[in-house]
Amino acid sequence: MKDLLEENGKIIGYLSGINVFNKLGLTTQVSNTIQIGTNIDKKSIKRGKYTIRFIRQKNNITKENITLLQILDSIRFIKRIPDSDINKSCERLRNNIQNLSDEDQKYLVKLAMKYNPATRALTGAILESMKGGDYVDRLYKSLRGTTFYNLSLLDKTLPNNLKWHIK
Repeated sequence: MKDLLEENGKIIGYLSGINVFNKLGLTTQVSNTIQIGTNIDKKSIKRGKYTIRFIRQKNNITKENITLLQILDSIRFIKRIPDSDINKSCERLRNNIQNLSDEDQKYLVKLAMKYNPATRALTGAILESMKGGDYVDRLYKSLRGTTFYNLSLLDKTLPNNLKWHIK
């Protein structure tokens, strides 16, 4: 699979999906479908017993930001994490983000700007619950005030969920 992740020594993709969710402690499941984030659209392929699916990543992929992109992908696909509860996944992601350096947390906000609104909202709510409002003001301003994101989060998981229009 290295040929799908690197080309001439340059990073062109990164692992995502269920196997990364497992690595981040979000599920105990493993999968024979491997998901790879890449900057170009590609069709799924089959290699041996594995199916390789590709997801489009709008951010440039570098060795330094792969972990952050994997966290954002986990937030993006939080409803699809198998054998997991969204509230527990959210708490686990909050812990993972809390363990990042301040610099990486700021970079996470920048990377999140190229994700869908629901991902930006949940990322913002998680970071705001840790850092305060000024830290994620950019994410909040990027959202429509009339759109709600139905994630079935409990208020105790993220007390600021209504501010971010997360139900």
